[in-house]
Amino acid sequence: MKKYLRKNGACYMGALVFVLISTVFAVVLQFFKGDVLDYAIAGDAGTTFRYAALLIGFILGEVLFYYCYRRLSDRFSVGCLRLLKRDIFASILRRDYVTYKEKPQGEYVAKYANEVDLIRSRYFQMLPLFWEILLKIIFVSFALFLLDWRIALVTILLLTTPLYVPKLIEKRLQKATDEYFKSVEENLAKVNDWLSGFEIIKNFSIERQILSKFDESNALSMDKLLRDTALGATAQLITTLISYLSYFIVLACSTWLVLAGEFSAGDFFVAIGMIDQLSYPLISLAEIIRQLIAIRPSCAAMEQFVSQGNGDTNARSLPGIEKEIRYDGVSFGYTDDRPLLQGFTFTAEKGKKYLIKGSSGCGKTTAINLLLRYYDAAGSQITMDGVPISEYDTTYSAITVVRQEAVLFHDTLRNNLTMYCDMRDEELIKMLRNLGLDRFANLQGLDAVITENGANLSGGEKKRICLARALLRNTGVLILDEPLANLDEGTAKKIEDLLLSISGKLLLVVSHQFSEEKLRLFDNVIVLGAQ
Repeated sequence: MKKYLRKNGACYMGALVFVLISTVFAVVLQFFKGDVLDYAIAGDAGTTFRYAALLIGFILGEVLFYYCYRRLSDRFSVGCLRLLKRDIFASILRRDYVTYKEKPQGEYVAKYANEVDLIRSRYFQMLPLFWEILLKIIFVSFALFLLDWRIALVTILLLTTPLYVPKLIEKRLQKATDEYFKSVEENLAKVNDWLSGFEIIKNFSIERQILSKFDESNALSMDKLLRDTALGATAQLITTLISYLSYFIVLACSTWLVLAGEFSAGDFFVAIGMIDQLSYPLISLAEIIRQLIAIRPSCAAMEQFVSQGNGDTNARSLPGIEKEIRYDGVSFGYTDDRPLLQGFTFTAEKGKKYLIKGSSGCGKTTAINLLLRYYDAAGSQITMDGVPISEYDTTYSAITVVRQEAVLFHDTLRNNLTMYCDMRDEELIKMLRNLGLDRFANLQGLDAVITENGANLSGGEKKRICLARALLRNTGVLILDEPLANLDEGTAKKIEDLLLSISGKLLLVVSHQFSEEKLRLFDNVIVLGAQ
């Protein structure tokens, strides 16, 4: 977290300067209160009004500088939050696909939303507040010494007692907060999973069962939250009781000094005001310390999460393909006892079309995933233009993949086609027309908004838009994984014709649904049998 403090250091230091000035004004005006009272009792109207004017001036100064402090402290916490959120999202994007899929999507959402918000409220916002309270305690304590050293010693000795309470229950506080974070992650992961299967829930009419499962998960999460807040409430109760007990003792000592003739009415008024200025901040400081202690493990875990995926930024990327891709005796299985591919040898040349077919579970998609470096086949080799792809960190730069499920963002058609790269509208319109998407082949169509995952499009339209996006990227290798899945017969035949019309690329089509009469149009058909 220190990185975020450094990057927002100007706002942080500015906030501390303003709260320091505001605190000085707040302490000095306490003495003016006593002077106003003493001169009023003495009947000195002129001096009373003069000190009253100074009192009003210092009150306005305190309020103004405190306002400036709040603005800068808010800028500090928001600035830290902005950078942390960016680092979380960047960390997720840096992960390779396999590593990313190891966690449920809900866990990433929990990191980005709930955990970040708790770190903001319990760490970033607490740091300026900690210094605000601490500075007030220091200045008020110094002012009390100026007033009377005996009152100062008794006050500081008694009112600082509550500060030790959070430290006594430190481990329990940290454990409760950590358990709450984990329960939130699990709950969001389940909610995300259920929402992903919304159509199935409606189709099977299991809303009641899903809601019951949600109630169980949500109740567990809320129980953890209650335990966390209960510990906080208990700590605050103890510190408050101790503080009020200390307050009455100090009040009794001040009263004794008045009765002994060592304090004037104004001095007593100042002393009570100082004690009020000190008692609440000390209670608050105990709560702030509790929050900072409880959030410490979560901050450390967040730093570890953000640092993941920081691999070699200068790792080699596959530049492209000049000649061929070759699988040389490749064997691979997700478990040692069941290899999906065994001794798989296959050469694909640039400019030619290949179909990999076979029954479900025979290893078709696995062969593609090995080419994408999602996994490495031990003891065997895949090369591109004679260079083992294991020498490259990624092969994405030379390969475009279109998966079975059409993935479209909730954005304009233009941005879904260009993937936020600069392309001429004329080029986009031409590609749409080539793929039979004439109704979108105009400026109005390019500006049309596609809803999440293309919910406002037909299955065929989604497939063609994804194919258009892949062709516009213009890489040497184009892979289509089950491009005919979930399409009606008429649309499937149109997609087949579109794929077979592609030229100038190494085309790899993975499908078990391609029409038999069109297989001869491929340069080679590789049939994989289930192992």
